[in-house]
Amino acid sequence: MDVVLAVVVAAANLAVAALLLAGSRGGRAVPRIFRRSQPFPRMRAAMHACLGLGMGAGWLVKDIFPPHSTGDMVLFNVIRILLVAGLVTALLVAFRHARPIRRKAAG
Repeated sequence: MDVVLAVVVAAANLAVAALLLAGSRGGRAVPRIFRRSQPFPRMRAAMHACLGLGMGAGWLVKDIFPPHSTGDMVLFNVIRILLVAGLVTALLVAFRHARPIRRKAAG
């Protein structure tokens, strides 16, 4: 069950990243997913790629190395870096994307 879930997580995040990059047309267009515009498509694509590789691929290869070995430690640190990079890009997207403030009409 873990392997299936890891494959789904990795595939879904990498598919969203590919969709964002393909829809942005080299950064000139703002792609739409589920009828909602996706500002900063390259940054969002990087976030989804980091999450897909960190969570999905990391989950798949976690049992390759024996516990507490050098390979296990290196893999753990790479996954941690990928997940932190995904978090940082998510925060950058959230803070850079200005949401319009609706003002009530004076009346």
